[in-house]
Amino acid sequence: MAEEEHTLTEYATNTDKSLRGKICYPFTQPLWWLVLPVRWVISRVAGAIFGDETRKWLWRKILTPANFLTAARFWLLGKAIALFFSGAALSEQTTLLFLAIITDFFDGPLARNNDEVTELGTYMDHVGDWSVILWVIFLNFRHQALPIPYLLISLGILPILFLIYIAKFREFYDHETSWFTNTSAFAAEELQTDFWGRLQFGFLAIAVFGGLFSASAGDPNFFFYGFTNFIPENTRAFLISACLALYFYLGGYSTREALNYSEAQAKKFREKLHKIKNGS
Repeated sequence: MAEEEHTLTEYATNTDKSLRGKICYPFTQPLWWLVLPVRWVISRVAGAIFGDETRKWLWRKILTPANFLTAARFWLLGKAIALFFSGAALSEQTTLLFLAIITDFFDGPLARNNDEVTELGTYMDHVGDWSVILWVIFLNFRHQALPIPYLLISLGILPILFLIYIAKFREFYDHETSWFTNTSAFAAEELQTDFWGRLQFGFLAIAVFGGLFSASAGDPNFFFYGFTNFIPENTRAFLISACLALYFYLGGYSTREALNYSEAQAKKFREKLHKIKNGS
């Protein structure tokens, strides 16, 4: 049964990645070429100063277009936070935050389509995603856009998963290998989101952004004013409740996967660690 479930998850994850890769390709590949000159110049200059290994490291691991796109999520989030402290309308903040979270749909395919998935990008992706979501949850609290119990449900699973992954990292940690290599292997093996994890995150994002969209529905300057008001208020409330319920349900799956300390899982981590150590 467990093997069948794993096969289904693997099939769903691969199908999801393949489909998103094809959908995003026409939009993301021009970005790859746009970033290319900047990437080439910086890596070449650094290589001339610090050596060819630095040039290769920057090119392969740091200055990838996908990493630039993920970094844009942090910039948009910072801009939205600045708008909050300047007293800007919630609708304006919501538009920027929505643009920030949408980058999550494109950065993964951009990296995979060009065989440029990096450990830095993986960590940036997770930190960027949850930073945006946590700020959106805060705004829901601030503007009373969603009931408090809904928001507590949204927050409830996060610290549990975080503590589980910290404990798992400590359990798998290879003391004969550097901290940097261990974190790289952990990102590559444990933090790659499968189909169900992406679905869970999607339900949470829809729910908490639904709260901000509803709170901004009365502002005719809201970029999504027409779209939001096209959906009846009762329907919006139902969709938000349904998405939160599905998020919480899938949280059980995510927790179970995170708690997988099996020897088979540890072996995968060690194999990934060995590949990174040998530069393969």
